[in-house]
Amino acid sequence: MMKCLMKAWNETETVLYSWLLKQTSSQHETEDIMQEVFLKVMSNSQKFCSLTDGKAWLFKVTKNHFIDRLRKKIELEDIGDHYTSDTSLPVMTQLQTCLPRILPKLSDDDRHIIEMCDLNGSTQLDYAQKHGLTLAATKARLRRARIELKQKLVKRVSGRTGHLWRV
Repeated sequence: MMKCLMKAWNETETVLYSWLLKQTSSQHETEDIMQEVFLKVMSNSQKFCSLTDGKAWLFKVTKNHFIDRLRKKIELEDIGDHYTSDTSLPVMTQLQTCLPRILPKLSDDDRHIIEMCDLNGSTQLDYAQKHGLTLAATKARLRRARIELKQKLVKRVSGRTGHLWRV
């Protein structure tokens, strides 16, 4: 069992490392990820040899692990980096002021999905079913719409206050 795993690992390790190094731009982080992936692979070594394409599985595990680390970094981002002085209006007040002006500037599709899912409380699943979409497509559209809204809000707020804060 271990032979097929080690053979696949040895054949893909250099390519995985190069890809990760390109993604992270950090040798230290790349080495950490490679070690974590290797440990994960070793814990599933009994199943590995029964896979039809072990190399593809190694790539998938590495990519998914890298994405998980990125998500954790975003979640752990220090809120202190986004602190504004007490003299500015509270964020919710700024949003209440800007949102009615910014929403109409979004495309009809972006505005509609934000209004339904974020403002009117419709679940993403309900939205998907009512509009003949898959749940994955709905999540992707909502994410794109939120990004567009955020960019417009940040642009609007930074223009008014002279500094950026995170929306």
